[in-house]
Amino acid sequence: MSTFQVLCGDFANYMDPEEEWTVDGFRTAEDAAEYARRFIRDQVEHLRPEYADAEALKQAFMAFGEYAIAPGFELEAWLAHCIANPAARKADTDYQALDPNA
Repeated sequence: MSTFQVLCGDFANYMDPEEEWTVDGFRTAEDAAEYARRFIRDQVEHLRPEYADAEALKQAFMAFGEYAIAPGFELEAWLAHCIANPAARKADTDYQALDPNA
């Protein structure tokens, strides 16, 4: 059975193999994409208190946030959604609950 993974890293050191890690073992591409969505939303919510302006929040995320890459996941569109729509529930940001290795 094949599994899917999410590649994560730090935008401050974008694509530096020393600063990237993978989360392996997702049963479907959608499971991996949902992990990535929650991971990104968690990053945005951690930055939101310091950057009230939408453009400043986006710039801060791209400079200081951590990214997630998964099959079928569109970071730019999701980032815009997260900035415009703050998380309303703990589950919106609880990517750890989806980690197949936990």
